[in-house]
Amino acid sequence: SSAALLRTASSSRLDLFAGKESISQTHYAIRRLLKIICSNLKGVILFIDDLQWSDTATLDLLNSIALDGEIPSLLIVGAYREDEVPDHHPLVLHIGDLEQMNVSITQIKIGNLGVDNVIPLVADALGMDADDEKVISLA
Repeated sequence: SSAALLRTASSSRLDLFAGKESISQTHYAIRRLLKIICSNLKGVILFIDDLQWSDTATLDLLNSIALDGEIPSLLIVGAYREDEVPDHHPLVLHIGDLEQMNVSITQIKIGNLGVDNVIPLVADALGMDADDEKVISLA
């Protein structure tokens, strides 16, 4: 019946509103927590790795944090694999939005480690000599 359809459509809009309100409250709670933590410390670094896999909801939360001018002494550091983030990726779009809002963003490109860099790390992790053939083969 048309009354049932109307009720369902109306209910869907209320669910959508309730969902957005819930997200807004979650963002507020996280920002409030960060304000408390950052107010009691001399500086806080929030490091988030693998941003190439982040979804829009996560990026929206990071935007909310980055745009909150009341969180003192917070440095957000994000890492992602550039080769996995095309120009149309949500991360690129969110970074562009933040830059347009005059949020200070510094991008540092770091290349892959070479074998010569990995050998000492493997040797140290295994407690072996860097010249050992097994270490070199693992690197």
